[in-house]
Amino acid sequence: LLTAISIERCVSVLCSSIHRPRHLSAVVCALLWALSVAVIAAVTSLCLSHEHWHCQVALISMYVLNFIVFAPPMVISNVILVIKVLCGSQRRQPGRLYIVIFLTVLFFLIFGVPLSVWNFLQQFGYMLMSSQVVFLLACINSSINPFVYFLVGSCRRQCSLVSFQVAFWRVFEE
Repeated sequence: LLTAISIERCVSVLCSSIHRPRHLSAVVCALLWALSVAVIAAVTSLCLSHEHWHCQVALISMYVLNFIVFAPPMVISNVILVIKVLCGSQRRQPGRLYIVIFLTVLFFLIFGVPLSVWNFLQQFGYMLMSSQVVFLLACINSSINPFVYFLVGSCRRQCSLVSFQVAFWRVFEE
């Protein structure tokens, strides 16, 4: 979903004059969910069949799919978005939604990707870091988004703590 949101936001900024289909985001997200469910179902069924080689190939394929299909468009679209917002002719402050998307992707790359890399390398017998460190990073990744929403939503001109409801409303009103 981060990939879909990142690409959607980038396209909407770059091609603001082009009319896009109204339900495009919902369709893309549904297709990504369907692809994810299909991949997880295939990996699960192959790994439950107790054939180690098939399971290992399925897991490696899943990690490669993540690194080649999902991660690059997310990173590239966010880099383009940041460049466009920071170097654009308007020179205005980036909106809250831009900041939330950028921070969410940044934290995903810092805290979420190490687990996938660790799992991928483990399939080949490499152990670069402790599993506790990788799982701690994954836990941070799973719980950091509400804090990002709250902090970005609570900052106007000066940072002040406001209610969670007001902070979330400010972020998502854009």
